[in-house]
Formats: sequence, C-alpha cells, structure tokens
Amino acid sequence: MKVLVVGCGSIGTRHAQNASSLATVAVTDSIAENARTCAAAAGAIAFATLEEALAWGPRAVVVATPHRSHVALAKRAIEAGADVLVEKPLSHDLDGVREFLDAANARGRRAYVVCNMRFHPGPAALKRSLPRVGTPLFARAHVGNFLPSMRPGRDYRALYAARRAEGGGVVLDAVHEIDYLTWLFGKVANVTCRAEKLSALDIDVEDYALLSIEHAAGTRASAELDYLRPRKSRGCEIIGTHGVLAWHSDGKDPEHCSVRFFPLDGGTWKTIDEVTKVDTAKPYQDLMRAFLREIEEPGTTPLLSAADAADVLSVALAALESARAGGTAKRPTYVSANA
Repeated sequence: MKVLVVGCGSIGTRHAQNASSLATVAVTDSIAENARTCAAAAGAIAFATLEEALAWGPRAVVVATPHRSHVALAKRAIEAGADVLVEKPLSHDLDGVREFLDAANARGRRAYVVCNMRFHPGPAALKRSLPRVGTPLFARAHVGNFLPSMRPGRDYRALYAARRAEGGGVVLDAVHEIDYLTWLFGKVANVTCRAEKLSALDIDVEDYALLSIEHAAGTRASAELDYLRPRKSRGCEIIGTHGVLAWHSDGKDPEHCSVRFFPLDGGTWKTIDEVTKVDTAKPYQDLMRAFLREIEEPGTTPLLSAADAADVLSVALAALESARAGGTAKRPTYVSANA
C-alpha cells in the first residue's frame, strides 16, 4: 500500500516512520528541505509539491500540518481517491467540515482523526473496564503539562499551541480529554467552560480551562486542562452506581500509569492495569496499524472517525464560546453526518 504523509514536522516524521514499516511511504512539505529530512529519517520518497505527491497515487494520506490547513488538504486527498488520517484536532473551526465529510461520503472514502489516547493503556483500560462501575454518574478528567517543556529543544513561543492565529490554546490542544469522555459516555448535550491565561508565559491563548460537561445519556463530567504543571499528570476518575474506576498517569519519559477499581461495598482498591514505564511511542504505532487496517476492515479498531471527530471539535468550540460568554452553558453545533 502507498501512504503519503503531508507535513514534515516532528509529528509528521513520526507518522512517516511508523508507516514505513507497514507500507511504501512518501512525504511532502511546503518547505522542501523538511521533506528531504523527513524522507531520510523514514526511508521514504520526498515530493516537492502536493500535486506531485497525489499524482503518485497514494491509497492513504496522513495530514500532519497546522490545524488551519487540515480540512482543505484532507479534502484534496479525498478528491484524489485516498482515505485520510488527519492530525488532531480536525480543524480550528467548523468552516468546510461539512463539505469535507460530504466529499468523503460521496466518494466512498474513509476519513479518521488522530486521537492516540484511545491507544494509551489508561483510557483503553477505562473503556474496557467501564461496566464495573454500573451506571456512570460523573467523571473527573485532567491533564497538566508545562508548555515550555513540551517540545524539548524548541522555543515554546513558536509552537502552534502558543498562538491564537494557529488555533492554539489548551482547549483545542487537549481535545483528547473531550474525545475519550465522549468515547466513554456518548454525545454531549451541553458544556460550560471557564478558560483564561493565568501565567506570565509569552502566549496569546488560554493556559488553563475547566469544562463542565453534560452528556446526553445523563453522565456528568468535568475536564481540567492546563499548560502550567511542572510535572506532567493525566488521568480520569469515574464514579458509578457500583464503584469507582480511576486512571492516573504521572511523569513523561518515564510515565507511570495505573488503573484501579474500588467497589461500592468497600474493601480495597483492585489494580486492573499498571505500567511502570509507558512506551510513549507505542500508541502512535498502534494507531498507524489501526488506520491501515480500517482501510481494509472498517469498524474493527478504536480509531476515531472524522465524523465523530467533528462532534468532538464542536464540543471544544462550544467550550471556548462558553468561556468568552463568561461560563454560560452552550450546546455544541454538531455538523457530522451522524449528528
């Protein structure tokens, strides 16, 4: 199978390397030197332009460019006859999303979005073990990491996450939390959010956000997101009619991950899964394998569809709208085909 990766930054290079062990890979980037460097690292073919790369006839295209270009590039790949995998979030707004989804449906092509936390041992164990809690009543999710240390060797001020014009900010950047909460509890009916810049970081986006989510099925959830925590932490606690299910991850390279259950009738915590040193490369490798498998066997993996990713984006944008309105409850504007 031929796989094309569009965008040769750090994440594009990672996707190209992962795909190269599974398929014949080509890359392209608006900066030719980036494409050549990425191709050398991944053992791939480098194309100077997107037109040349699409003429190569890829069966699958991975879009790993800044948010603002995701939908337009993915639509071009669909129109060229490829199935696509788009980096998260699907976009920075809803412009063109409906047209992209319609184009994929009209041409019988499949489209997915990278939410690699679905392949992380923490959320994966929550999904697998959710029946233990009975009816989920409420959940508390959180993620915190210090923005200047997120990309070692790079000036944080140059990262897309630090700039409003590039679709940055912790709400869109940490869209994983919204995704796995909807994966666990279903569609969101309403969301409220308070988001602000608490630090002295040289950024023009929010570095802290607290979301309150009402799922249509009745579960309530909160998600606390920040760029401020000096040691990375991530997790989720789910309280249900039969007990408590809790995931906690601490640190990064190494990261310690544990998932435990405490039954309603008391006793002691039971460890469901524990990884003392998470292989942070593995979720991306598993995701790439899932993408190529989905092309041949749709619906056989946890991979996030573009239609569901549009729902997740709608919730994130409603949260930002709520924050601008002082925490007023907002109903997501769903645009996906399954809304």
